[in-house]
Amino acid sequence: MEISDPTLVYLLVLLGLTGIGIEAVTPGGFVPAILGIVALVFGVIGMVDIGPTAIGVGLLLLAIVLFMAAVALHLYRPLSIAGVVSLAASGIWMFDRDTDPTSIIAVTLASVVLGLFMLFVIERAGQTRESPVRYGPEDLVGMSGDVRVPLRPEGQVFVDGGLWQARLSDPQARLGIGEKVTVAAIEGLTLVVDPRLETTQGDHL
Repeated sequence: MEISDPTLVYLLVLLGLTGIGIEAVTPGGFVPAILGIVALVFGVIGMVDIGPTAIGVGLLLLAIVLFMAAVALHLYRPLSIAGVVSLAASGIWMFDRDTDPTSIIAVTLASVVLGLFMLFVIERAGQTRESPVRYGPEDLVGMSGDVRVPLRPEGQVFVDGGLWQARLSDPQARLGIGEKVTVAAIEGLTLVVDPRLETTQGDHL
């Protein structure tokens, strides 16, 4: 099978690298990788048939390095934007412009769209990796919340964005809806709580 259109060949290569890049940054979804590999294979076959220029290949490799550096160095936007520029330039000069020119408009638009999409994926993946890891309800100890179902001494409290079964550490105590509590311990999936003592400036005088 021969793919002789330079613009289509470059777009296939671009699409293939994007699919593989998405799988590398956010592993687990095999569809982007499979589609990327298929597109890249056809794109490489077309490139071999037409014959790429050294500057075009060099700019494409530079773009790949810039996107990889964006992930490794956590410089998502500046390096990704540089990668987009390098992608567009590589598409324009990938093949001899006298004999096999690519469409400047098509490769530039495709580079910008796919590059910005990669930037979005890289940023989201980076934010996910850098977010604090929660290991379980034991992390709630010491946090404050409020009563949603009266504690007599058992009920429910709202802590850290979730509704939890709770029990007062003092079985004789009672708390109504809206009153504040502090998590003292965890027993299974039940929070053991104490009334939260509100302090005012006068308490310290």
